[in-house]
Amino acid sequence: MGLTHVLFSLFLFLTFCRFGLVSFEAIVLVTLVVGSVLPDLDHPRGLIYSLLGVPIWLRRGVSRVVGQRGVLHSFLASMFVLILGVVIFNVVFQFTLISSLGMFFGFLSHLSLDSLTARGVAWLLPFSRKKVRFTIQTGSMTERIFFIILAALSVILGFPLLLDLFDSVLKELKTLLIGFPRI
Repeated sequence: MGLTHVLFSLFLFLTFCRFGLVSFEAIVLVTLVVGSVLPDLDHPRGLIYSLLGVPIWLRRGVSRVVGQRGVLHSFLASMFVLILGVVIFNVVFQFTLISSLGMFFGFLSHLSLDSLTARGVAWLLPFSRKKVRFTIQTGSMTERIFFIILAALSVILGFPLLLDLFDSVLKELKTLLIGFPRI
């Protein structure tokens, strides 16, 4: 489910922040989340389509052309996303490289989670149709339990980061208030 992919990307972001692999930057979180839902552009009920209000006839057309869990669910597509991310975020918008890597890791996180399902993912398409798959059914009780565990872990990981963020905002406000002339 799309929300599971979004929550998993948030969990990854918070984990990366807690271990000092990335700083707490909104652009990194946004690119990670966008990357985590991009592969489902091949699904007519994909989260991006729903959020953007894309007409169903266009959604179905894309799905017919690329195939559901087809080439958009492959490592080759993730490399394309990485290159596209570097061009868009680093060259055009001059963001740091980590924003492009965020989209790439979000994309890979989607493929990893889909590999846990019974339908699986053919990571090496178009070179091989062999799928990596496990037994979780999309939308099943197992996925819902996984979602709840991810949510709980995200709260545990994120709470200290939010306290630090709140603390830094308070310090910034205090600095601003000290600089104001007193009446």
